[in-house]
Amino acid sequence: MPVYEFKTDDGELVDLSMSFKDHDRRVKNGQIKLSDGRTAKTYWGGMSSISTVPSNYPMVSSAAGVHPGQIKEHMDHLRSQGCGQVNHTKDGDIIFESKGQRKKVLETLGMFDRQGGYSDPQPKIRTASCRKYR
Repeated sequence: MPVYEFKTDDGELVDLSMSFKDHDRRVKNGQIKLSDGRTAKTYWGGMSSISTVPSNYPMVSSAAGVHPGQIKEHMDHLRSQGCGQVNHTKDGDIIFESKGQRKKVLETLGMFDRQGGYSDPQPKIRTASCRKYR
């Protein structure tokens, strides 16, 4: 479910998780009435400057990320596996700079793209049970 960010008149940032239908119903002209009675405006200032559109790079991945306290260890591990310099956001999400880097890092981590094509990260080991569900 999408998370929307709003800013109240007193400057507080509020994140609300709601369906598209609820958003269309509750948000009018960029404003929403919060459950405590305050009004808030849609806030775009918190949006990352890093593109997260799947076809564009750099791309941010939460699934391949780590806890913020593990970023240095994770970067060292990926570098030792031949992935080169892999940057992270302050929250621990990985920032992929290119499709090739994404493929190398995800395969190193044992992850793959179920909806991917031939050039996307693929599972290294397939068992008979895996093929049965394809």
